[in-house]
Amino acid sequence: MKQEYLNRCNLCISEKIAPVDIEHNIFKCNNCGYVFDNPRPAFEEIADFYSREGKYDSWIKETKARNLLWQRRLAMVKKYKKAGSLLDVGTGIGEFLNFARDDFEVEGTEISESAVKAARERYGLDLIQGEIEAIDFGDRRFDVITLFHVLEHVPDPSSLLKKCRGLLTEGGVLIIAVPNEINSFIKRPAKRLSSILRVGSFKEYGKFGLPEIVLDGSLSEIHLSHFTVKVLEKWLNQNSFIILEDRLDPYYPATGIRKRVHDLLFFVFSAIEAVLGVNLYDSIWVASKRR
Repeated sequence: MKQEYLNRCNLCISEKIAPVDIEHNIFKCNNCGYVFDNPRPAFEEIADFYSREGKYDSWIKETKARNLLWQRRLAMVKKYKKAGSLLDVGTGIGEFLNFARDDFEVEGTEISESAVKAARERYGLDLIQGEIEAIDFGDRRFDVITLFHVLEHVPDPSSLLKKCRGLLTEGGVLIIAVPNEINSFIKRPAKRLSSILRVGSFKEYGKFGLPEIVLDGSLSEIHLSHFTVKVLEKWLNQNSFIILEDRLDPYYPATGIRKRVHDLLFFVFSAIEAVLGVNLYDSIWVASKRR
């Protein structure tokens, strides 16, 4: 596996980075608190991983549940903008855009060749394949840009954020949803067990409950960054964004009993956030506006 090594924080450019779980290649910036994998796979390795045949088969099998997920997220997006132009970065097979195009003029980018093909065949969407930083949009600008569980995958979050800011209209809205891997209360028992029981599957996870990145198929997702609400909001503010809202992201694709359980958990942790002002759920939603 071709790897790359970082000698400074990607978010604040500080060189005050240090390993916090060297066995699993987890580093932390002592200046801003950003947690990330170091070393990590090179971009071409990640693009190849997400382009493998059948990579999105599970999404297709969960179409009904995922449709409910995207409808929930679209309703949340429309709190900030009801219509206009919308760019979804890392859009997968285009499920969200399939719903959003009823209200917005939509565009999507995706690095996975197999996902681009599926979006065309299933929804008639012509996605732009490639890293957004390398795509020339000309004079085109967007009222809304969405990053649904994308930021944790990209090798250069700062470059992506700068590109998104340049593509937003004045007052345009940027929506970021990421896993809450560091502060999730639900995952805390597994983190404790993995730090105590260094055998079997528990050995794969370290101090933060994060595994070492491997591309042998044993991991379904490759996360290079591990954000908290505090780190995200500070970073956005420093890049001339105004925070509109931070809340929980209803990320779960589920139906029937499973959906009711997830709905209950979402309600409970939303109430905790409303009362205590802290997100202990599995995911983070931050909406911001370009200054």
